Amino acid sequence: MKLKILLAILGLGFFSVGDVWALEGLSLVVSPLPINLITTPGVTVSAQLKIKNGGSQPETLQVGLMKFSAYGDEGKPRLTDRETGDNYFDWMTFSEDYFEINPNEWKTITATITVPEEAAFGYYYAVTFSRKNDDVSAVAGETKVIGATASLILVEVRVPNAIRDIEVLEFSTQRKVYEFLPTEFTVKLKNKGNVHVAPRGDIFIDGWGKKDIALLPINEIKGNVLPNSNRVFTTSWTDGFPVFKPEIEGETVVTDRQGKVKNKLVWDFASVLKLRWGKYTANMLLVYDDGTRDVPIEGKLTFWVVPWRILAVGGLVVILIVLGIWSIVKGVVKNIKRKT
Repeated sequence: MKLKILLAILGLGFFSVGDVWALEGLSLVVSPLPINLITTPGVTVSAQLKIKNGGSQPETLQVGLMKFSAYGDEGKPRLTDRETGDNYFDWMTFSEDYFEINPNEWKTITATITVPEEAAFGYYYAVTFSRKNDDVSAVAGETKVIGATASLILVEVRVPNAIRDIEVLEFSTQRKVYEFLPTEFTVKLKNKGNVHVAPRGDIFIDGWGKKDIALLPINEIKGNVLPNSNRVFTTSWTDGFPVFKPEIEGETVVTDRQGKVKNKLVWDFASVLKLRWGKYTANMLLVYDDGTRDVPIEGKLTFWVVPWRILAVGGLVVILIVLGIWSIVKGVVKNIKRKT
């Protein structure tokens, strides 16, 4: 029975060197990261796709072609087969449609795209690798393929009427008040244009009269937001004392019965000066290329860090010290009165 493989998608199906796919004894490593090609109508472009046989036996593989799009409120990627009207599938050819590959051997396949004069905007290909004569198909409504691995190619055909327009739908934290870090930020963007865009930038944390006490990157890998879709990016501020971190046993992250990661409070006293408390402001600044210039996107929010347990212990210590001093002073006053 063929194994349904969930594509390990980082953003929109991003693969990197070292991504290993096990398909009924077939172990493949695909490279590189998703390929972004920019061209103009009537121009031919190409891309180099690398694949490694990580198994112990020689394999005969075939190259196939699918497409991908974004769906859902968070812009999750979905692979689908060719449909009626998808003539852009005919633009792509491969240096080899079938090839043999030995164990631990890397193979480079050249994908050539002959772009016609009438082409415009964006085209999104998923190049699949599977055993020769195996059936490869997408699982309806899911980011899965049966019996194959895939590498993604995004092609932008630049024309004068291309629209690049990004809107911020949400800039938020999970809570307004935290006891300890981390604080996770969610940035939800909508691409209202007709070509894919890769916004990126940073969140700057201000607090206690100081600016930029932390700088958190957003979309550091330059993930794309596809046209007429949403995409969510997250980043966390973790530089504090103490800080919650995932609980790990051996090399495994511990989860509860619902599958949620268990966290534990880590007290690294080398970072004691990074005790976070009080009101903080997060300033977001993203930038994307609209084809002529860099367009800034800004956002701002505030949140609180209130380490109530530490404050409670500290308050108790202060009260005990005050009571102790008061007791000593009271005793001294009594002695003075007795002597007088």
